[in-house]
Amino acid sequence: MADVRLRVTVETGETWDDPDETRIQRLYAGLNLRCRFLIMERPAESDDGQTYLQLALNDDLTMVIEHREGGPEAHYRAEVHLPAEQGGDELVAPVLLGWAAGRSGWRGALNWVHWDTVREAPWSDLRD
Repeated sequence: MADVRLRVTVETGETWDDPDETRIQRLYAGLNLRCRFLIMERPAESDDGQTYLQLALNDDLTMVIEHREGGPEAHYRAEVHLPAEQGGDELVAPVLLGWAAGRSGWRGALNWVHWDTVREAPWSDLRD
C-alpha cells in the first residue's frame, strides 16, 4: 500500500486520504458554524505532524489560515476578512488547492505573517 501523501480532516473527525481537488473544494464549501475547520497535512513528510495547512472560520464567517513546515520558526498565518460568498473563496481556494498539490505560488495569494504561538496563542491562559 502506498504512503498517504495528503490527509484532510474536518472538525467532525472525518478524514480523507489523498483527496482530489474536487473533494477538497467540497470540503471547504461545506464549512459552516457547526463544522468550522479543516486541516490538510502531509503525513509522509512529517512524522511529528508539523507539515500542515489549516483553515478555521470565525463567528462572522471570515477565515484564519495557518501553515507550518517544520518547527515554530516555520509557522505562519493569514487572515481573510471576507466570508467565502463575498469573495473570500477567490482568495482561499487557490491557497488550499495549491498547497495540496505542492504547486508553487500559493503563498502569494495572502499576506502571511510569522505566528509566535507562545506569545499569541489564544489558549495560552490555560497553561500551568
